[in-house]
Amino acid sequence: MIILYGAGLSNSDRHTHSPLPTLVLGGGAGTIKGGRHVVYPDGTPLTNLHVTLLDKMGVPAEKLGDSTGQFKELSELSSV
Repeated sequence: MIILYGAGLSNSDRHTHSPLPTLVLGGGAGTIKGGRHVVYPDGTPLTNLHVTLLDKMGVPAEKLGDSTGQFKELSELSSV
């Protein structure tokens, strides 16, 4: 199971989408390492997360919207 929770705007008065707190729950049948707080640089497209989650669910996609790649850190299953 994978649950993605968040909002489309971080500051609704300014209609900005950065920084955008997003929560990913579940382990995706062992494909996602949990129990961490991961911070990505400002300006990282949220669609990178979407492309990554699609791949984890067995729906590979090279690109989605303004995505620039996948979040490899979500797949690091070894102990930190």
